[in-house]
Amino acid sequence: MSSLIFAVIMISSIVSFPLRKDSSGLVQKEMAGELLLFDSTRKQAFCLNSSAAFVWRHADGKTSADELARLLAEETGTPADTRVVDFALRGLDKDGLMERVDLPEDEDANLGRRQLFRKLGWAAALLVALPLVTTVKASAHPASS
Repeated sequence: MSSLIFAVIMISSIVSFPLRKDSSGLVQKEMAGELLLFDSTRKQAFCLNSSAAFVWRHADGKTSADELARLLAEETGTPADTRVVDFALRGLDKDGLMERVDLPEDEDANLGRRQLFRKLGWAAALLVALPLVTTVKASAHPASS
């Protein structure tokens, strides 16, 4: 019995089931294939390209990072690559858009977009449209016209 519990703990610590931040406090707007999010509490706006938006929407705490990679590959018609999903999840987490990520530390953990482009190969990286999250600090007072 104790070996079964140990196995379950080991598997759950290896497999990541990312969970996005509760979206009830976020204003969402689709625009030109991108997802705009506004967090009124933090007064920050985020622009997620289509890949980052796909990963964020599907990070429901039940779908593993590996499954997210497979789903993203189906959506984009490109080969599945967990490094792309991990890159998206790390960016989303850094910007406070994730509740739980639990990704293992590996050699790709601190890669920037350019380094990931090189590692994946330019052609593959361009096909996938590497996930991008752009953060904008919103003004406390709207601009007057």
